[in-house]
Amino acid sequence: MRIRHMLLGLVAVLGCGGVGTAAAQVPDSDIWVSEVLIRGQTLDLGKPVNMTHRAGYDNQPGFLPDSQSFLYTAAEPAGGTDIYRCSLATRAIVRVTQTPESEYSPTPFGSPAAGFYAVRVEADSTQRLWRFDMHGKNPALVMSDVDSVGYFALIDDTHLAAFVLGNEKKKEPHTLRVVDVTTQAQTIVARNIGRSLQRIPGTSDITYTVEQGEDHYGFFILRQGAHAGAPLINAVGDGQDAAWLGDTMLHSSGTTIYSAQPLSAGATWRPVRDFAADGITGITRMAVAPDHSYIAFVAVSK
Repeated sequence: MRIRHMLLGLVAVLGCGGVGTAAAQVPDSDIWVSEVLIRGQTLDLGKPVNMTHRAGYDNQPGFLPDSQSFLYTAAEPAGGTDIYRCSLATRAIVRVTQTPESEYSPTPFGSPAAGFYAVRVEADSTQRLWRFDMHGKNPALVMSDVDSVGYFALIDDTHLAAFVLGNEKKKEPHTLRVVDVTTQAQTIVARNIGRSLQRIPGTSDITYTVEQGEDHYGFFILRQGAHAGAPLINAVGDGQDAAWLGDTMLHSSGTTIYSAQPLSAGATWRPVRDFAADGITGITRMAVAPDHSYIAFVAVSK
């Protein structure tokens, strides 16, 4: 059953059949937001605010281009997930999709935002990439032939990088694939990858994680047009989630967010802030506002 993928790590990797059951098995998670504080050469993060404080699964934040709000995935009490929007200024939450299917990983496109992409788990458990307008209406299938999409990152107007779920029974690992959206041609560029998949701002290069041992990952970089990735920097502890702040990578492990500039030689991680004192027991998915003013992250609360 694909339901096992919901339990990959602390946070779901997108369940298919039985989404409601799987969502109930993961810990309650909320989305927190902290101000990004840059003082000269020093990076710090402000006191976090719980933006989705409730019982249940809230995950996968993605900022809109204006940096004033973000989209995210929320599990419904009756089962399944929908996409919501949260305003930073007012903390008002608006439901964007309300469908019998489940949607995950909302990723806005256009500037100003014309809509968003999301992975939809369809009635027959097919898991494909769809496009919606900003009101969650007019859904359109992006790629009919590419199934089992978990996460994705846009490379350019016609290519994307996709985390494609493996098959445990066939002993097939999760793979990273570059997909030509027009022709739907797929090229496998890495195997045994983790859930962190990000485009480096201002480039068409992608970073991703590769499992390098039990509960340990390394970050790799896939340059535009390359057919294989290259090692970038090792992850801290058992962490695997990251987001880019310009040429600085932010990375979470446990209750701490670290920073490094792995595009430069000899880069090492330094702790930016430990959020344990704020009642946070684990940090996973992260997103940085386009204007670098805020960071949103998913955490389990005490």
